[in-house]
Amino acid sequence: MVESTIATQDTETFREIELKLVSGGLLTNDPVVFSSDSTLFYLAKDNAVAVYNVQNAEMVQNFSIQRSGHGYQPTAVHAIVAGEGRRLYTFSADSRVRLWDADSGSLIKTWVMKESAVYAVADPAKPGSFYCAMRRGPKAVAKENSDKVKYAVAHISLGGTAAAGTADDGDNSEDSEASNDVNVVELFRLSGALGLVVRPGGGWVGAYSKFRVHLAYVKPNGKVVQHKWHMAERVSTLAFHPTEPILAVGDWRGRIMNWFCIDDDEPASEDRNVLQKPMHWHAHKVNTVVFAADGNLMLSGGDEGVLVLWQLGTDTKSFLPRLGSDIIGIAISPDQMLYALTLRDNTVRVFSALDRSLVSMLQGLKFAERGAAVGINIQRSPEQI
Repeated sequence: MVESTIATQDTETFREIELKLVSGGLLTNDPVVFSSDSTLFYLAKDNAVAVYNVQNAEMVQNFSIQRSGHGYQPTAVHAIVAGEGRRLYTFSADSRVRLWDADSGSLIKTWVMKESAVYAVADPAKPGSFYCAMRRGPKAVAKENSDKVKYAVAHISLGGTAAAGTADDGDNSEDSEASNDVNVVELFRLSGALGLVVRPGGGWVGAYSKFRVHLAYVKPNGKVVQHKWHMAERVSTLAFHPTEPILAVGDWRGRIMNWFCIDDDEPASEDRNVLQKPMHWHAHKVNTVVFAADGNLMLSGGDEGVLVLWQLGTDTKSFLPRLGSDIIGIAISPDQMLYALTLRDNTVRVFSALDRSLVSMLQGLKFAERGAAVGINIQRSPEQI
């Protein structure tokens, strides 16, 4: 089943149809998350987390999250963040953060927050800390007599992080020793949150909604300086450059605008003019943009089913075409040797960054023209056959 919605702009005749699959067993709508050692990748679906080997896409672990009480009801996983080695954090709808061992599927520790995080990104400057976009509770919204400010972006610090080798006995129901040692510092509030990004060097965090971009610089003394923009085009993705003062902004028209807007000394602003450099190849919506760690390469993907690799130093680009479906997520492994592409046809493909050869492919239920679905397939590279 496909549900369609129309997005329009009052000032222009631009119209765009957004297609959203609402049934059929999707693997994920998000980019995969690589383990810190680049040997595994993680996927979350509903209340389950699956762990896969990057070299052959075989599942090596699968565990689900249960909430104690009320008959152990499952609770949805909103975000996954890689921890040290083969550990991972999950942020779920029951306002809990859980630390897991990916090899055994064991729950190591649980923290309880007052509100649930819908997006989470690790703070690169502080281990055990995160930036989160949190859905504010109805009581907090009602107290302000406003239904517009429904989200808050906050910095989260977890206390008492478990030491290596302290995994429990594998019982993945609610941890009876859940910790309330969570420090939450709210940075800013916003009406909607469709994505959250953090600058690799730390200090800067960004969020966006349909026609808004919101950045915040957290100074060393803790003071927060906010910058806001109202957009003429609908925003589809954001990404911080790892070494230059650049924010990449993708939109529904297929443009990527590199904003030179990161300045630690800039006072708070709204709709200030910034130098912009357009990067235009996509004919349709840009679904995702990521940068390589050295900042020389930018990867983008959209509804054309083509991975675009932008060489920023030479203003040239190359392509990985004929992927067969829209690219909805891109992830680069921590060792920079692999690209993982999440496609709308319910596949995840892992490519070598050296020669762009296919390393492995995870394929879920395929959506046929008449709504039929065919089984699950694992494809290996020719060298493994």
